[in-house]
Amino acid sequence: MTLLDIENLAVTFPVQGGPDVPAVDGVDLQVESGEIHGLVGESGSGKSVTARSIMRLLDGAEVSADRFDYRGEDLYAKSEAEMRQVRGDDIAMVFQDALSALNPVMTVGEQIAEVVRHHGDVDESAGLLSELRRKYVTGTRTSAASWRRAVELLETVGIADPEDVAMTYPHQLSGGQRQRVMIASALGGDPDLIVADEPTTALDVTVEAGILDELQHLCDEFGVAMLLITHDLGVVAETCDSVTVMYSGSVMEHGRTDQLFENPAHPYTKGLLRSIPEQAPSDGELATIPGSAPEPSERPDGCPFRDRCPAAFDACSDPLPEHVVDDGHVTRCHLYTEGDDPEVSWDGPTRRASEVNGAVDDRTTATEVTDG
Repeated sequence: MTLLDIENLAVTFPVQGGPDVPAVDGVDLQVESGEIHGLVGESGSGKSVTARSIMRLLDGAEVSADRFDYRGEDLYAKSEAEMRQVRGDDIAMVFQDALSALNPVMTVGEQIAEVVRHHGDVDESAGLLSELRRKYVTGTRTSAASWRRAVELLETVGIADPEDVAMTYPHQLSGGQRQRVMIASALGGDPDLIVADEPTTALDVTVEAGILDELQHLCDEFGVAMLLITHDLGVVAETCDSVTVMYSGSVMEHGRTDQLFENPAHPYTKGLLRSIPEQAPSDGELATIPGSAPEPSERPDGCPFRDRCPAAFDACSDPLPEHVVDDGHVTRCHLYTEGDDPEVSWDGPTRRASEVNGAVDDRTTATEVTDG
């Protein structure tokens, strides 16, 4: 069953005295119940903006979509009071920087217990006066159901000595522990969907592996779906059931993870796959995509990737078409409008769509550019 269904999402940030900034344009995204869906792309691709639009946490932004449904209900038709219940009860978010997201003057147990009282199934007052009394005077009793649940959640996410950790403050914990606290807090309201915005950023590889294993285990154990935002295709390969590839605010390709890795269709996806360290050539030089993504206000017409693409041709300045590669596997690329599957390569002379009609092009490849 489709849990989250977004069609033609556009997010624009108004700028006083200047042109508006189009951060996201025409994004389609579907997350199925119980799956881990990867949202991948370079920094500045619009991944976090898309994630925050789901939670309606984009103050001042202009958001539009043909559809923005969670379980068939329009999230943007809900009042702010209704959205406060959705956040936590139905959809929870794990933010990128746990130290900034956690309250520095409350113990981590208190913060998780507060989520449990507001969104979980405990018979405790969660009114403003009661919360202020707990926060500034009494604290939550360790015998209270919300506190016991907070300790259970800390244990669930793999924290040793959860009773002791619950009494600590965020600055007293390591980065990996803080990230696990964020995950425990997200689970406090028993949501059906967790939006995890690069949850392992700035963590070392061993801690990252532990966090990702824990997320997979929790999704399997609790039947929770997850939208996992990352720039690391290695993480996607190990963790995700399906994946959407974004570039400069637009979707380039989406499909099951095995489809994307076995048969990448868009030149950008192929370029990303080449940049995985395991794919590096024998001389040890890591492959790169030349150039950089355009500023949102300076995107070219048509395909935003065309100025960096080794297969670009005249039609790439036209609006992007969709091409069905396989069942559930879709790419947006003009190369497929010629009627066959083009042999786009980053490692040698590239066969462009114009070559199908007999025109040969010896455009310099990405490898030749980076070598020069």
